[in-house]
Amino acid sequence: MSTATAPTAEGAAEGQQAPAGGGKKTIIIGGVAGLVLGAVVGALAIGPRLSPKAPPAHEAAAAEAGGGEHGAGGEGGAAAAVHSVENLVVNPANTNGARFLLVTISIVGRDEVAMEEIKGRDAEVRDRIVDFLAAKSVDELSDPARREALRTDLGAAIGSLFKEGVVKRILLPQFVIQ
Repeated sequence: MSTATAPTAEGAAEGQQAPAGGGKKTIIIGGVAGLVLGAVVGALAIGPRLSPKAPPAHEAAAAEAGGGEHGAGGEGGAAAAVHSVENLVVNPANTNGARFLLVTISIVGRDEVAMEEIKGRDAEVRDRIVDFLAAKSVDELSDPARREALRTDLGAAIGSLFKEGVVKRILLPQFVIQ
């Protein structure tokens, strides 16, 4: 009569191994890691090659200005040029620093020559923008009905730094009041 005995710790040490349950886990983890790696490579390397090219930000802003390729440009059908003054933080009038405005302003110029002039005087442009907006109250800045007048007046304030016609239009792609 033969009796079966359970393997002992000594038997396992002598060459018998316990069943390997970790093998399935390793395969699953490896498969998931492969899928994640494939998704990352696809998104970063292959995706941009397959997707249509988006126009650069300055071209999109010029198109928004109503110009497309030639509309908002200066004389002779030259393409409109855009200079952005990004992420300016301004404390509105009468807030004692308790409120602020975060704004990005895009200046649509007559042409590339005008843009070079505007870019060359960027510090003066920023100073004029900050002074103009800091003089406005939160009520004036937050009223959507006054937004177009704000753009027009801001364009006049910036435009006064340059010859007539250099600044064509002002866009406000970012305008956050806190």
